[in-house]
Amino acid sequence: MPSAGFDPAFLLPARADAVTDADRFTPPPPSIAPADRILVQGLEFETIIGILPQERDVPQPLRIDLVLEVESFAEAVASEQIDRTVDYAAVSRRVTEIARQGRFQLVETLAETTCATLLAEFPIRRVTLRAIKPHALVEAAGVGVEITREAGTGAQE
Repeated sequence: MPSAGFDPAFLLPARADAVTDADRFTPPPPSIAPADRILVQGLEFETIIGILPQERDVPQPLRIDLVLEVESFAEAVASEQIDRTVDYAAVSRRVTEIARQGRFQLVETLAETTCATLLAEFPIRRVTLRAIKPHALVEAAGVGVEITREAGTGAQE
């Protein structure tokens, strides 16, 4: 008889298509100053990433989630002009370009490089990036990293 609080479903293997807690991307807590956020979830593409010989030769899927913290949507809302906000399509293209050109060995390096580039090239004051390799482990739905970086501070979380 299972003890109180034991969940036998915990022992069941995860399905590859199952939504896990790791898939529920929660934006970081707000900075001291209020901010608006742009979310990009599930940006998927193939790239060369990894340290194993087979990872260096064959592109594999990579999934990126982003939270882009900006000062305010007020100007964009008032004008309805894309140049008054961060163009998430341009950000997504840039992220894909960085990953594909970088041929990174570590997901950590990809994440750090991407955050630094986005903060330098777009009017973003804080970025949280989650990078997941969905096929890294047979036993897991995905393996990856999540980092948060702020413009002008070099602050790491």
